[in-house]
Amino acid sequence: MEINKNMIYFSGRIEKLKFELKRGHGHLGSYIFDRMRWHLNPRLKHVSKFPTHVDIETSSACNLNCPMCYTVTDEFKKGVSKMHMDFELFKKLIDECASYSSNYSIRLSWRGEPFLHPKFDEMVSYAKKAGIKEVSTLTHGGFLTPERFEKLMKAGLDWLSISVDGTGETYEKIRKPLKFDETLDKIKKYHEIKKKNKSVKPIIKIQGVWPAIEESNAQKYLDTFNPIADQVTSGELLDCLRKDTEIEYIEDYGPCPVLYQRLTIGSDGLVKLCYNDEMGTTNVGNVNNETIFNVWHGKKLQAARDIHLKKMGVKKLSPCKWCMYPRKTTKEITKVNDKFITLKNMSNRSQEIGK
Repeated sequence: MEINKNMIYFSGRIEKLKFELKRGHGHLGSYIFDRMRWHLNPRLKHVSKFPTHVDIETSSACNLNCPMCYTVTDEFKKGVSKMHMDFELFKKLIDECASYSSNYSIRLSWRGEPFLHPKFDEMVSYAKKAGIKEVSTLTHGGFLTPERFEKLMKAGLDWLSISVDGTGETYEKIRKPLKFDETLDKIKKYHEIKKKNKSVKPIIKIQGVWPAIEESNAQKYLDTFNPIADQVTSGELLDCLRKDTEIEYIEDYGPCPVLYQRLTIGSDGLVKLCYNDEMGTTNVGNVNNETIFNVWHGKKLQAARDIHLKKMGVKKLSPCKWCMYPRKTTKEITKVNDKFITLKNMSNRSQEIGK
């Protein structure tokens, strides 16, 4: 069983350990226990009392049109409404998460750009005051300023992932109308703000798709961001556009680890099968009128786990047919920063952006 598939780490073991210690800063014992459950629960087929991690989509809208993103597809535009989560619903979800000791983390993002939500800063503050140990988010960074970063730092934001696909013209071609020099300058200022305040958090992770990093020179990418970020990672180009026709799956894949790790809630309150169900095809609950606890232990999610235990996920569940987890990969070795990096690209998958 492969956990956290699709991630390419440029750092060595010592650097990764330092990152983990930073991530667990302030709650190290709880964090270590959470990481144990993250890896062991799927292997033991154990359904915890409450999901250890909950993804809460603050907004399903995005102001960019990145060529490799599912949000540019007709299927997404027709099937997913652009909306912000109701703040009262958000507070209800946070209150429930905070009431269970087995919940460790929440991520305030999923498909859209979270900073589009007019109350995003209040959401971070509310979650931290409620007692959530780790609050994270993923952003393209366009709406984040140094002043806002400092405000969120003081509110307790634990982890900020910023998508930066390559450098220079490569980045600007993908993340139009964002400008690379402006993005880089802001990240440098975030680093300085943390140093000035002697703050470990929010830890900053820079990530981008591998073809863009390779095109703009992987060594340059690492040299640019390594001094100002806590971690620099990459990922292969997934089939977010749903264009692949000759998909090769791992034989008898299952069970899926995600169904024992986390729950994903859309901005409309509908709970999806997993965070890889970007098109929102399979609902397993509705937190507008159900609790997270009841959805986590509900018949629909348990039925999905049973299907995966029988290793029938790809055949019976629509999101699983497009998911990265069951797909076969081919290994490629490259050298970055005097270290050999293993790339695991999906077989029969183009690594050309927009394909």
